[in-house]
Amino acid sequence: MERSQSRSAAEQAFGRVTEAYVALDADWRYTYANATACAFLGRRLEDLLGKHIWTEFPEDANRPFRAAYEQAMAEQRPRTVEVWFAPLDRWFESCVYPAPDGLTIFFQDIDERKREEERLQAQQRLMEQAQRLARVGSWSWEVAANRVNWSDELYRIYGIDPASHAATFEAYLACVHPDDRARVRHTIERTLHEGGAFEFEERICRPDGDVRVLYSRGLVETGADGRAVRMQGVCQDITARQREERMAAGQHEILLGIAAQQPLAESLRRIALLHESLNQGALCSLLLLDADRRHVLHGAAPSLPETYNRGIHGQEIGEGRGSCGTAASRGERVVVGDIATDPYWTCYRELALAHGLRACWSTPVRGSHGEVLGTFAVYYRSPREPCPAELADIDRMLPIASIAIESEHLLARLRERNRFFEMAQEVFCILDPRTGRLVQFNAFLQRLTGCSADELRGRDYREFLLPLPGEDPAASVLEPTGVGAQAHEAVTRCVARDGSECLLEWTVFASPDGLLYAVAHDITARRRAEQDLRHAASHDAITDLPRRPQLERSLAGLLQDGEAPVWVLMVGLDRFQLVNESVGHVIGDDALRRVAGRLRAALGAQWQIARIVGDKFAVAAGGLGRQAALELAERLRSVVARPIEGQDYRLLLTASVGISHSPEHGDTPAALLRGAEAAMIQAKRDGRDRVGEFSVAQRQALEERVLLGSRLRDAVRDNELELYYQPQYSALDHALTGFEALLRWNCGELGRVMPVRFIPVAEALGLMPEIGGWVFAQAARQLREWLDRGHRGFTLGVNVSAQQLLYPHLVEQLAAALQRHAVPPAMLEIEMTESALMENVARIRATLAGLKSLGVQLALDDFGTGYSSLAYLKQFPIDKLKIDQSFVRELPDNAGDGAIAQTIIELGHQLRMLVAAEGVETTAQAVFLAGLGCDELQGNGLGAALPAIDAERFFAAARGAFSA
Repeated sequence: MERSQSRSAAEQAFGRVTEAYVALDADWRYTYANATACAFLGRRLEDLLGKHIWTEFPEDANRPFRAAYEQAMAEQRPRTVEVWFAPLDRWFESCVYPAPDGLTIFFQDIDERKREEERLQAQQRLMEQAQRLARVGSWSWEVAANRVNWSDELYRIYGIDPASHAATFEAYLACVHPDDRARVRHTIERTLHEGGAFEFEERICRPDGDVRVLYSRGLVETGADGRAVRMQGVCQDITARQREERMAAGQHEILLGIAAQQPLAESLRRIALLHESLNQGALCSLLLLDADRRHVLHGAAPSLPETYNRGIHGQEIGEGRGSCGTAASRGERVVVGDIATDPYWTCYRELALAHGLRACWSTPVRGSHGEVLGTFAVYYRSPREPCPAELADIDRMLPIASIAIESEHLLARLRERNRFFEMAQEVFCILDPRTGRLVQFNAFLQRLTGCSADELRGRDYREFLLPLPGEDPAASVLEPTGVGAQAHEAVTRCVARDGSECLLEWTVFASPDGLLYAVAHDITARRRAEQDLRHAASHDAITDLPRRPQLERSLAGLLQDGEAPVWVLMVGLDRFQLVNESVGHVIGDDALRRVAGRLRAALGAQWQIARIVGDKFAVAAGGLGRQAALELAERLRSVVARPIEGQDYRLLLTASVGISHSPEHGDTPAALLRGAEAAMIQAKRDGRDRVGEFSVAQRQALEERVLLGSRLRDAVRDNELELYYQPQYSALDHALTGFEALLRWNCGELGRVMPVRFIPVAEALGLMPEIGGWVFAQAARQLREWLDRGHRGFTLGVNVSAQQLLYPHLVEQLAAALQRHAVPPAMLEIEMTESALMENVARIRATLAGLKSLGVQLALDDFGTGYSSLAYLKQFPIDKLKIDQSFVRELPDNAGDGAIAQTIIELGHQLRMLVAAEGVETTAQAVFLAGLGCDELQGNGLGAALPAIDAERFFAAARGAFSA
């Protein structure tokens, strides 16, 4: 009778389980099935009881269900399996819990989830195929976690093995060409700050040494607080396209120069430089044949040593006379892969090797009638053979080289015949340097000078064609110098009748009769544009202050000049982001310009000033005393504090100023700037609108953070992290209730590092989601191990930081760890601080709801030390409050702490929460807290945190902890 009643009670209890549930005996026969299971299986309970499962469902006897069930029975370990169930044409997840006398099986319908996963996988395959076809790779960057995800195509474009690539923003920047890295970083940081879309071109350096050009574009996703959460983008390899564009643009520019009758040497030089720019490591040489076609003359070789060019000039052509002499003689290409051993170079081997030249491929340049005009040679500094693409590039250069040479020949004939050129928008003239008179000139010179033709003929051209400032005023810059000089270039000032000036760039040919044939271009506008570009490259566009690189160069000079200390002041506007957000960037930029003007006016001549980034300015000087630097810092702070009034706005700003100086705070520009910025940040933390000096302690702390950060990134990979476990006990009977998992770092170089040192560094580097994921996995694994050893009735607490609570995938991360180790969620307790809850209340409330949906417990750690209000506290699904140890330390003697502890206990109980006390060290504290109604106790007096292998002894020694 009692057995029947017990079975009926059990059936009633299991009948309330909402998931499908069946029970089998050791002979695979049904002993129970709830209504949900009967509905899924399409059977009545009375039709199943006593029936053999594989007889009842023979179609699944050989499928994974059976294998999982048999393995679970054999190993007496729970199993979970996902299988397609043919009778119902659906996917099911089956959780098997074995016992010596049978199996307990829960299963649920996961068909909708599996179909969605298959659809997403199909979409992913299609996207990967599309990216490969378009040669476009995609990426996303989780900003807070500093985790970068690349598509397979992007890894192929970068030529990187995913297994060896650290998926971080810094690892990506390391792949960017050093010359582009600062620009790319600035673009990305500006986009993160301003939001919206971005696009830019960048060069990357692949591991094989190949340099590729990429076109990147994307956008920034922001969170509810307006901060950047994720950056996503695509990259297209445009190396080949840009190469073609550069080739076409370069040849077009060269052809324009030829059409403008620029010197042959310049055209050939540009041809050589164009080929070198498109073929890394190539050193080009263009040689011309002389009038009798027996000797080679130097044409252009801008990257070859001048002594080598002089050694080749005038050499006779013929078989075995080097690559060029042989090619010119044969009229065909000659490829020499190793000059050191090739017989063609017998006569010139020592000359070439002395200049580090090891390979030379030479191709004849032919004229329009097929005659050889010269040679186009490509040298390399290591032995090598050409590939087809390199030979094709050479062949594309030959026609334009031929045009340049033949155009020069034609120009020479025209000059000899006519001694002048047709009218154009350049100056064409013939000068007689013996008399200083203009023999002939075109009307363009009249327009430039404002003089009539008779006036120009009657004047010495040296009176109005003057050297540039700084050059010898008595020098005749248009007259060639040197023995045998035939042509040269020069730049002069041209002074008009009204006193105005322009700049003329001359190409001057000296004829045998002593006259100078000259062509000049007005380059005034170009020089002005070049000056503007140089200024824009080194100065901030908004404030017109120098940029950081300029200041760093000035600092470097000051540090080298002498032993006097060098001072750096960092001025940071307080809460300036609110200005941009409230009144917009147009007014914000105007305010920055006005602040920059005030700062510049407040500085002496010895100070250098620069806009560093955003709302930060830095100034530097040498040879000052501490008091003078402090007075200047206060003066800068005060000038910022004066009201700023512009059109339709009035702003009141404040600034925090940080100070550093050499040698105590560093002996490099970067160290001094970093120290001043750290001092400025500390001044902001201390209340803003103040001056702070960088200290040696701050420097040591900063250096330590840099050191810890450099090693912390590899701590998970190098298996340096470890969890310690501190026991928690019932306050009433001292029964073991669980553990708190505490993170430890055993650094191979630094030794034992406690969390109070490395957790802030990990948060600053965005590493907490990764470290937190490791902690979840390790805690779940340890729970599973203790459960398998028969330990029951305990929980395990795991701490999470504010950064983790803001991590969008926290819930999925924890769920994966629990599922992987088959841990009941209720055994895990997530602990967080009050301050962490207040980082983003709405977002964290959603995260906590997700955690509760998993079934885990939530605890509020260090309660009483934060600043969360009771109005918020009641909205969070908290299960436990943990009294901070600062209120426990002086119990029971301190009446104030006793009152606080009692208030927290009563508050927690009123909110239906458990209350635990941390830092319990004595029996008196434990007795007092138990008398107040505290539920749990934790502290070194009960048991210190120990490694897992040592912590297990707490299971056996739970009672009698305070028997002494």
